[in-house]
Amino acid sequence: MNVLDEIKEEYGFSDEEIEFALNRAKGILVGFAMEYRAINFLKSMNFDNIRYVDLPTHDFEAEKDGKTYFIEVKASKKSPTKEYSPYKVAMIAMLKGTHLTLLMKPSPLLIITEDILSEPKRVLFEIFKSAFEENYEMLQKLISDDRNKEIIKNYVRVIKYFEPKLSDKALFILKPFLG
Repeated sequence: MNVLDEIKEEYGFSDEEIEFALNRAKGILVGFAMEYRAINFLKSMNFDNIRYVDLPTHDFEAEKDGKTYFIEVKASKKSPTKEYSPYKVAMIAMLKGTHLTLLMKPSPLLIITEDILSEPKRVLFEIFKSAFEENYEMLQKLISDDRNKEIIKNYVRVIKYFEPKLSDKALFILKPFLG
């Protein structure tokens, strides 16, 4: 007996009532099915210790070859990182490991998130990653580029928001943008 038949029998629901419930719960069912598909895909890619975490930056944490990965699952046909706000990009840069985006449609495809960010968001990511990892030489190099300077000017509010999490040296390097 399948789950729907069990529910119908236990609660005496009609086909119409079950159909109504399924239509209302469609998004939830798709979400759980995608979660199951994602776990199986990650297992097929030899990831271990796969944990569902549902955090703002990622849905899963997993390990492979001794490294930690943070995986965001995307099931829509839209650009996978378009909805990543600059704040989310900064939070991703804080993670101690590689952030991956798992595209589920049309078939599962695993991509390094940094590789698919738009240029402005990639620059922001690199600046925050360098700052959080205390790679001051790289941070200095990034902000020395004229093109990057123009990009950074658009993200001053984001940098100020994360100011308490940045080291004094990183703040000193970023000071020209903080006013």
